[in-house]
Amino acid sequence: MARRPVCQLFLPLLIFCLLDYAVGTVHATTEAVVDEQPTGVVEKGGDFLPLEAVFKNEHGQKVSLKQLIDKPTLLLPVYYTCPRICSFDMANLALALQQTKIAHDSFNIISLSFNDQETAADAAKAKKNYTNMLQDTFATDSWSFLTGDLHNIQLVTKSIGYTFKPAGAGLFLHPSAMVAIGRDGKIIKYIYGSFLSGDVDLALSEAKKGTPATSIRRFLAYCLNGDPARNRLIFRIMKISVLLLVGIGGFFLVRLLRKDRR
Repeated sequence: MARRPVCQLFLPLLIFCLLDYAVGTVHATTEAVVDEQPTGVVEKGGDFLPLEAVFKNEHGQKVSLKQLIDKPTLLLPVYYTCPRICSFDMANLALALQQTKIAHDSFNIISLSFNDQETAADAAKAKKNYTNMLQDTFATDSWSFLTGDLHNIQLVTKSIGYTFKPAGAGLFLHPSAMVAIGRDGKIIKYIYGSFLSGDVDLALSEAKKGTPATSIRRFLAYCLNGDPARNRLIFRIMKISVLLLVGIGGFFLVRLLRKDRR
């Protein structure tokens, strides 16, 4: 049986890698362009949370952020009746907490509802659902589920550069992001995506140091500015560049394949 040329074996893999890179680049650029929309995240690393902001916890007790943030803290803006991404975010966070290598008693977690119509009962229901996913050894008291009035909600969301807006029928348009906070209330790092345990561990480690860190998505956002027309032009240039990359890669692969056949 004749052995297939090496280039034929590598061709599908290399084409897949080029396409994967192209899709990833376009997707990342799209996310950066979306930042100009009414909802999104503008990172404010080094700024401080308004620790005087007051909310109600899942027991209906009034608590200030200062009372809750006495060690590195993960802050996750959500709303508890969200039918989509908020549920995934809290479930992914629970899974990450199960796998974390950081000592469970060395950090806190806060889920903060930005829906001012939600109540402590909604928070209690959410807490039961997601803390049930944790190991028995995890102290659920360290994960607070908060609700509050619009004034205090906006104090916090504005301080972290998190923008949301009502979409009708009790729904909201909002980004998916979590923020690592230092014990003094300083904003340290933003976490996007699926909240993988490694990302969460890294953010908590940096929050313990107290030194703000820039996320990868932040670098992508720096490529664009506040001019929508210019942003669209940059986006088109990047798409053309990606297509050229795939085309050039394909050209050289075909040449290698022909050489191998000779």
